[in-house]
Amino acid sequence: MRIWKEITSALEKVSAVTEVNLARADRYVRARVEYEVLYPVAAAEGPVKEGPNGGDVFNFTWSACEKLNDRLLKLEKAMFGEATAKETGPKEKGRSAPSDEFLGSDNGVRQ
Repeated sequence: MRIWKEITSALEKVSAVTEVNLARADRYVRARVEYEVLYPVAAAEGPVKEGPNGGDVFNFTWSACEKLNDRLLKLEKAMFGEATAKETGPKEKGRSAPSDEFLGSDNGVRQ
């Protein structure tokens, strides 16, 4: 009930309470409750655990948590949109450096 109230109040704050978003919120709440139950178990066991024959096997609880986490993120984006950075004003002209002779004064960070 706590998660449902949290999500619906967040939808109200952004004026996004629609039938579609309430259906998404329902799916979100169900997935989040399942995630909150599985996550402590998966975190304690880790991604790999010992199998029945003594070897290492993949932990499916870990995988379920990863998939639930992805589903929660997609539902959040669908309900609230994707966060974007604020636009900044034009950059101020920086100080000149000795390398400006070779690279130019507007070389910025190169990747």
